[in-house]
Amino acid sequence: MPHDPPPTADSTRTSLERWLIALAALAAWSIVPPYLGPLIGLELDVASTVEVVDHVLPGLCAVAAAYIALVEVRRGQTDSFRALAALGVCALAGLFQTVTHATLVLDAGGPLQPVGSVVLHATPGPLLLGLSLWLLVRPQSGDAVA
Repeated sequence: MPHDPPPTADSTRTSLERWLIALAALAAWSIVPPYLGPLIGLELDVASTVEVVDHVLPGLCAVAAAYIALVEVRRGQTDSFRALAALGVCALAGLFQTVTHATLVLDAGGPLQPVGSVVLHATPGPLLLGLSLWLLVRPQSGDAVA
């Protein structure tokens, strides 16, 4: 069986850059639900200040942190403290969004929480958390693979 050549540092860095761009896009998407929902008929009866705290603030923090991590990777500092801390900020933002929507998910299907609206609001947080954690613990290019 032919074997693929081992990934080079440049190809690994390029792949990581793509993942960080996807992370930044996902973080940006996590800001959108309170404003997109009413436009597509998926509204929730939630105060605008709550939406800012639950979506906008953690989303902006995660976008900025993903950008910082991307800059570090493009400098060749894939395992720098700054890059890892930025990914940690993204993970915390995802955790915050996930936890703040837990009660919403538990009450989904009620008269004030239509399932479609709950899915729109609650999905980005766990995805942001999962991708951030995966990027934090992924094997580095120089690590031995068993």
